[in-house]
Amino acid sequence: MPATTNQNNTQGNTAGNSMEQLQMEAVIMQHNPERGVLASADVKIGGFMTIRNVRIKEDDYGLTVSMPRTKMPQTDQYKDSVYFADRSMKEQFDQIILNAYQNSILSPVLNDDMPEEEIEQGECMDQEEAPGMSMVM
Repeated sequence: MPATTNQNNTQGNTAGNSMEQLQMEAVIMQHNPERGVLASADVKIGGFMTIRNVRIKEDDYGLTVSMPRTKMPQTDQYKDSVYFADRSMKEQFDQIILNAYQNSILSPVLNDDMPEEEIEQGECMDQEEAPGMSMVM
């Protein structure tokens, strides 16, 4: 199941003094550790736009978020297909994606700690509370 993270962000509108709220939702689509890309994500911004194939990589600086890229035909170089004019919005965007990635990594680990029967019942009993078990000193 894909991991999602929601966050409301406010951004100043340069045309006026009103504040516009943007809701961002990141969905981790797949994990690809063998290709240098740890995972890819789709990010829905508000109700009007989705950015697909945002990549999460690990490099010398730690986890980084890379935007989708397009190969330029004249120079054979790659350029980001999507970019932010405001650095703070890019930082918030990156943080939402990294949080969703962290949640997607941790959720299977947390679920593996509990036996299936207890997960389905929604409870986990300690050994001391288990029937038929007692420790007396």
